[in-house]
Amino acid sequence: MNEIYDLNSYMKALEEHNLLFTARKEVDWNHEVGSVIATLEPSGRAAYFPQVKDKEFGICGNMLGSMDSIAVALGCAKEEITDFLADKLEHPIKPRVVDKAPCQENVLTGDAIDMNRLPVPIHAPKDGGPIITGGVIVSKELNGTRQNLSFQRMHVKGKDKISIMINEWRHLKEFYDEAEAQGKALPIAVAIGADPVVYVGAGLRYDGDEMEIAGAIRGRPMDVVKCITNDIYVPAEAQFIIEGEILPNQRELEGPLGEFTGHYSAPWNSPIIHVTAITHRNNAIYQTINGASFEHINLGNVLPREPLIKNFTTYVSKGVINVHIPPYGSGFLALVRLKKKNPGEPKNVALAALMSYVNIKNVIVVDEDVDIYEPSDVMWALSNRVVPEKDISFIHNAQGHELDPCSDERGVQTKMIIDATLSDESRCLERVRYPKVNLKDYQ
Repeated sequence: MNEIYDLNSYMKALEEHNLLFTARKEVDWNHEVGSVIATLEPSGRAAYFPQVKDKEFGICGNMLGSMDSIAVALGCAKEEITDFLADKLEHPIKPRVVDKAPCQENVLTGDAIDMNRLPVPIHAPKDGGPIITGGVIVSKELNGTRQNLSFQRMHVKGKDKISIMINEWRHLKEFYDEAEAQGKALPIAVAIGADPVVYVGAGLRYDGDEMEIAGAIRGRPMDVVKCITNDIYVPAEAQFIIEGEILPNQRELEGPLGEFTGHYSAPWNSPIIHVTAITHRNNAIYQTINGASFEHINLGNVLPREPLIKNFTTYVSKGVINVHIPPYGSGFLALVRLKKKNPGEPKNVALAALMSYVNIKNVIVVDEDVDIYEPSDVMWALSNRVVPEKDISFIHNAQGHELDPCSDERGVQTKMIIDATLSDESRCLERVRYPKVNLKDYQ
C-alpha cells in the first residue's frame, strides 16, 4: 500500500482494499448523499460522489466508518488499533510549519466568501439545514500558543455566517469563555478533508496539540501552515479551510441534527462564527460525516475511549486480551475478550470497564474464542453461554450520559454486566472451528 499523507492518498488506499464506493451518477446534497452513505454503512465502505447537483466540488463520507477502514488509515491490524493508539498518545511528534500549502491554492476573502459554494449536505430527513459535521476545528487560547483540535457541529446560516454548538467539556469552550468574558471574538479555523489521522487525533482527549498525535501515528511531523486572516496553524494538506472568529455575546438557534444516540437532538441556542476566509485545494473534495452514524460514534466514542477501557481492565486482570466499543451500541456498550482463570474474574473486569468512562452502560465479557469485532459471534456467546439468573448483574442508580434515552434528566441510570463466558462446569465444551480456505484455489 502506498503512503497515506492526505485525503486523496487515503481514498486510493481504501480503493485498493475494496473499501471505497464511487457513485457514477450525479447526487443531490439535500438528503440523497446522506441516504447513500447510510445505505453503504453496513458494508463498511466509504463513499465518493464526484458529481453533486449544483455544486462544483465532490463529496466523500463514511471515511472512518468501519474498523477495517480505520486500520487502513492507521497502518495497523484491526485487532491492534487500541494498543496502537495508546502507544502513540505517549510519543507525540510536534508539527512542522511550512510557507506554502495545497490548502491555500485558492483563497477567497471579502465579497468572494460564499459558504453556499461548498456542498454542505443536509444529511438526515429532519436535520435543520446544511450542517458541517466533517470539519476539524482548530483553535487556541486568545493570548496563548496551545492549539487544539475538536469536532463540533456547525450550521451554515449564510454566505459568511455559521452557528456553532460548543460542548461544555471541550477545550474550545474554555477558550471561547475566556475571550467572551473580555468581549472579544475568538479566532478559529475549520479543516475539512485531511489525512485521516488528523480526524482520529481530533477525537482524542489530549492536553496538547492533537496534531502531535497525528504526527505520532504517521511517524513524522505533520505539515501545518498559518491561516490567511488569523494566526491559527492548519493542516497543510487539507481540502478546505474555513477561517473565522466566534463572536462574543451572540447566539442563534442551530440544528436539529441526528446525534450519536440515533435520535434527533433539539435545536440549541449557539454562538455565531463570522467567516473571514475560505481557502481550498484545486479539485477539492468535501468530506462529511453522517449524524447518528457508525463513523460519528467511532470518532467520538470508540477510538478515544478504547485505550482507556483497556488500561482499566488490564489493571484488574492480565487475562484481558482486547476491548471494543462497537458503534452499533451507540458508545454505551463495551465488549471485553478475556482469558478467564477465575469464575469471578469477568465481573471484576466488567466493573473496571464501567468505571473507565461515564458513557459505558452495558458490558459483555466473552471468552478468548469469541471475535468481539463480529456482532454475530457476540450474539452466539450471549445465546449459548449466558445463564441469566447467574450471569446478568445490575447496578442501580449509577451515573450515565444525559443523552442516553435510558437515563433520567441528570443521567442517572441502571447499568448492566453480562458474563458470557463458559462456566467452569462447561469448560470441557470445545467450539466447532473449520479451517479457512482460499476460494480462489477452487475456481
